[in-house]
Parts: sequence; structure tokens; C-alpha cells
Amino acid sequence: MDLLDWLAAPGIRLGPLISEGWSAYRGASQWEEVPGAEPSWKLALGAVLDRSFTAVTSVLTGVPTPEAVRKLNGEAAALRDFFDERGWIREPAGYYPAPPPVEEWSSAEESTWSGSSRQPYEHVSWISEYQPHPGEPGGEQWLAREENRMSHAYVLEHPGGPRPWLVCVHGFAMGTPLINFNGFAAKRLHEDLGLNLIFPCLPLHGPRGGGMLSGIELIDTDFVNLVHAFAHAVWDIRRTLSWVRKRQPKAVGLYGISLGGYLSALTASIDTQLDCVIASIPMVDLASAAHDNEPWIFRTYEREFEIDWAAFRAITRVVSPLSLEPRVARERRFICAGTADRVVRPNHARALWRHWERPEIYWFPSGHVLGMMHPSVPDFVERCVRSAGMA
Repeated sequence: MDLLDWLAAPGIRLGPLISEGWSAYRGASQWEEVPGAEPSWKLALGAVLDRSFTAVTSVLTGVPTPEAVRKLNGEAAALRDFFDERGWIREPAGYYPAPPPVEEWSSAEESTWSGSSRQPYEHVSWISEYQPHPGEPGGEQWLAREENRMSHAYVLEHPGGPRPWLVCVHGFAMGTPLINFNGFAAKRLHEDLGLNLIFPCLPLHGPRGGGMLSGIELIDTDFVNLVHAFAHAVWDIRRTLSWVRKRQPKAVGLYGISLGGYLSALTASIDTQLDCVIASIPMVDLASAAHDNEPWIFRTYEREFEIDWAAFRAITRVVSPLSLEPRVARERRFICAGTADRVVRPNHARALWRHWERPEIYWFPSGHVLGMMHPSVPDFVERCVRSAGMA
């Protein structure tokens, strides 16, 4: 490859971008059981924005050298062998030890903008205590990230007696109170529905990350790092649930968006005491999502950038909600997804819907990036909360 190839590697190719936009504009579904939509330029704009977003994140992460890809393949193969020896690829549930409850934490009163006014909230933090399994490949490297050792969460709690709690698990590039509160329509959930809310900050996001974009370190090609990030995130969500349960809630639910939808679905396959789970625009197949969003140069120069997809699929099976059975009653499982999503394509939500025994699912006409702002999504979430008896 010459210098121009390297410079163009993470960039946007105009042809596929136009093709994606036109496909979305027509509104026709490419997947069985996924409804179509009326042709609309809004759908085209959403699809183009989605693909532009993935291109920009590729620019920010950069392109590894072929030597680095080969090294990462070797590390993924070592982790696969480690999992296989312990039977976790066949039975992933054994990979998740029960975390201890949160006993000590610090608290501070802060505020941020939510809608057109300031929203006060409580910022709580505690030591994560996450530890990879002894001898787990990549474990020491993961623990070297000191900022990840502290868990953070943002709390909106009503005064007075017990209320239902909703644990809101954010998506990629989120993780700050400003983005979380607005992305989850927190005022409506907290004030109109009377819920107490807690927003755990995922590993590598917000104050736990060091990149120019929240969570950017999560989407490089280090697959072993990705598995540790997901295992750590599930550990932290479960400890957040333990913190909530100390407050004697009437009920506890999980609501996740995008990456948070994935992690909510995964946690709902481990925790046995949840009253509902809502997975919004969820990603559920890491390997297919990574392959779909990889820089085009990986496909153009396959020999130099040949990824061991078999090893990647094996290790990510251990952290996949499709490998575990949900522990929440079917009538309290909910999914919503965008028909024009081009970051996490609709087949992800469809796969989770099938795995969850076809619970209630809502398809809204939008893409991924704009999906959080689609006006019909808060209505669907409210219907889910009320259906689960939490409002």
C-alpha cells in the first residue's frame, strides 16, 4: 500500500454512502419480519448520518498495521483456548461470578442541563472491584487502566417512600449526565412517571475514558479488550443493581440504548430479580457488527488485514445475550429498533426478538444516531414501564 491508501483507509466512500441512503429512502425492508416504512428523505438522512458516524469513528481510532492485526489475532486465539478449556464457550453462564454488594460509596450533589432547565442529581461512585479470572489473557492489560477501577453513576431520586427504579444503561459515546439525561428523556421518566433513575457510567466512557470521544477506546480492533470491557460492564451494572436494592425499591428494571441495550439484555440473562428489561436499538452480535463497520481497507487489502473471525466469534459468544437464556418473564421483555438503522442493522433486534421468544417489539422509522430523538420512542418506553407495573 502507498501513502494515499493509508490516508484514505478510514474515510467515507461516496458510492456506498449514496447506496445506503437510497436503500433507506425507499423504506423497503431487507430482512424478514422487519416491517418496511413509507419512503422518506428523513430515512435517507438517518442512514447517511449513521454511515458517516461509523466513518468518523474509524478516523478517530485509526487503522492498525498488518503486524498489529496479526498480534491481535494471536491474543484472540489464546483467549478462545482459555475459554474453551473451562467450558465457557459451551456454557457462558459460568463466566460470570456474583459480584459483592456495594457497601461503601461517595456522593456529591451536582447539576446539568436537561431540556431547557438545570437538573440537580446525585453523583455516586465506588471502587469497581472487577477482576478478570486468574490467568485470563489480557486481564493484566485491562486492569492497567486505572480510570476504570472507579465506578460512577448519576442518580435522580424522589424524596419519601419506596418507588420503582429504572437502571438506564447508556450507549457508545454517551456516559455524561448531560447526554444521558437528554438521550433517555429523563425528565419524563422521573417527573411524569415518578420513577427513580440511576445511570451507571460504562467502562471507558465519561470519567472512565481517556479518548477524545467517550468510549472511543472500545471500538478499536483489540477483541480481547472488548471482551473484558463487556464483562466489566456487566459486573458494574450488577453492582449498581445491588446499590439500588439497598434502598428497598418497589421494583427494578433495566433500560438500555444501543450498546446499553446489548448490556441490558446480557445482564437480564444473569440477574434473576429484574422486573422488566427494555432493549432499545440493541446490538447483539459483536462479530457481525464489527465486520459490517470495519474500515473498507480491511476488505480491499484482505491479505494484509486478515482478521481471525472464527476466534472473534468464539470469544464474543461468552459475552453475547444470544448465548444465554433471559431471566425476566417474557411479558416483561421489550425491544424497540429503527427500520433504517445502519450502525446496528435491524437484523440485530430481530435476532434478539427471536431469542427472547418474540416479546413486544416496536419498529420506528428512523436510523440509529437519530433514533434516540424519535418522538415515538418515549411513548413506547412509557407503555413498557406501565405494562410492567412500574409507573
